[in-house]
Amino acid sequence: MRIFFGLLLASLANFFFGILGFYIATTSFIEVSTPINFEGNLTFTSYFSSFLLKFLVILILTWIMHRVMTMLDTPKKRILFIFILGSAFSIYHQVDIFWLDNSIHWSLIKFVGESLNWLFTGYILSKFVKPKHLGAL
Repeated sequence: MRIFFGLLLASLANFFFGILGFYIATTSFIEVSTPINFEGNLTFTSYFSSFLLKFLVILILTWIMHRVMTMLDTPKKRILFIFILGSAFSIYHQVDIFWLDNSIHWSLIKFVGESLNWLFTGYILSKFVKPKHLGAL
């Protein structure tokens, strides 16, 4: 039950940090780098599907982390593990930057924001998913 609560809390945090990043992008100096139709297709369905997809990705990352838990004996290693894999997913999500109308500046801003988001998500998951072997923290 503790792991499920951690998954839910990490998914909610990841989702709301994404919304915070969206708000910052629309109200700050970053707005000049945003794509033209940045706010166009936002509906409740898109928010809900975004949350479900984030939950699924975090569930898969937690399962992977659980499979290699003996190597992740400190919280720092668990945070770094989620950060690296989450950032890799963010790079994969940005693969289409080379043939879309988005600028490289916007893609870099988005990548940095997503990486910070995965850093916070890794911190939350490291508090709930802990190893059970001797010598682990």
